[in-house]
Amino acid sequence: MKKIDSLIGIFGALFIVIAYFLMSFNHITSKSIEYNILNLIGGICLAYRVYLDRNYSNFILEIIFIIIAIKSLIL
Repeated sequence: MKKIDSLIGIFGALFIVIAYFLMSFNHITSKSIEYNILNLIGGICLAYRVYLDRNYSNFILEIIFIIIAIKSLIL
């Protein structure tokens, strides 16, 4: 189970880095659905991982990240 949990965290980080890369090189914008979905999925994966580690300060940060991504998708 630990191996799967670690992979979830790694994929979460990759989603966020990919979103940042694509935005930085003008493939997507910060207001695009793709950017916000990548950040939402990445935030959920990382929130899951840091929650398991009882790293509550990072968990709170990821929850805020998720809320921002959801709000951006709704607006």
